[in-house]
Amino acid sequence: MINASMVLCDRHFGGINYPVGGVGGIAKSLAKGLLDQGSEILYKANVKSIIIEHGKAVGVRLSDGREFFAKTIISNATRWDTFGKLLKGEDLPKEEENFQKVYVKAPSFLSIHMGVKAEVLPPDTDCHHFVLENDWTSLEEPYGSIFLSIPTVLDSSLAPEGHHILHIFTTSSIEDWKELPQKDYEAKKELVADKIISRLEKKLFPGLKSSIVFKEVGTPKTHRRYLARDNGTYGPMPRRTPKGLLGMPFNTTAIDGLYCVGDSCFPGQGVIAVAFSGVMCAHRVAADIGIEKKSPILDAALLQLLGWLRTLA
Repeated sequence: MINASMVLCDRHFGGINYPVGGVGGIAKSLAKGLLDQGSEILYKANVKSIIIEHGKAVGVRLSDGREFFAKTIISNATRWDTFGKLLKGEDLPKEEENFQKVYVKAPSFLSIHMGVKAEVLPPDTDCHHFVLENDWTSLEEPYGSIFLSIPTVLDSSLAPEGHHILHIFTTSSIEDWKELPQKDYEAKKELVADKIISRLEKKLFPGLKSSIVFKEVGTPKTHRRYLARDNGTYGPMPRRTPKGLLGMPFNTTAIDGLYCVGDSCFPGQGVIAVAFSGVMCAHRVAADIGIEKKSPILDAALLQLLGWLRTLA
């Protein structure tokens, strides 16, 4: 509900706004802004561990052995990956233990990216679709509901002339894809994707299969590999009825100098949750290193209160 409210307020107030060139344009603009402000971005730099000295986070170690040191370390990995892999061997702080008791990892997705001939879509086709053929009981079942986005309805420059892009996705758990030989894994991907496309063909677009000119299928294992997210998860879900926003861990951690950012720190999934978390983390770090003014007494009291509330969530 929180995420939906943000979407409605941010994207739909005064009309619907989407970035020209696709959502990848957001990341490119942010990267350009960082470079313009004197920052440096290292690509293909896989962080293997966070360096701790005397209980404080002081740097990171890359897979190629290089080490970088800083006064502040911000992890964009999920909190499960941060404390389970990047800090492997360190004792799990009580705050993170409470977080993992209260929240579980949301499942991942099966994604299908397709290029299709434009004539298969009626002229009045909308950008977004949600398909639930049976009843609400199958809403959260794996492959039970189908989400479909067709960005080229809004921005035709994203695909060659006479074609559309379809992004189809549905919930899926990594347990459904484990311990499969590569040949069986590839065959299962095609089988599951074919069934989902058949459902869309029957419900929305007759002749969809014969119009496909390009297709790629990604599973939770794909999300785990390329997004470095534990089990390909898309963020936390409460184990039981949540007690509001204050149960979330937000950006601080129990380790001095270490912050977390992303959708495992803020409710919701995707761009909006990550963006809000990023803004909050930037303010938190700026206050802690003296760029923004703060009241030390009130700030310490607020952090203690939030820590206590998280134990109750």
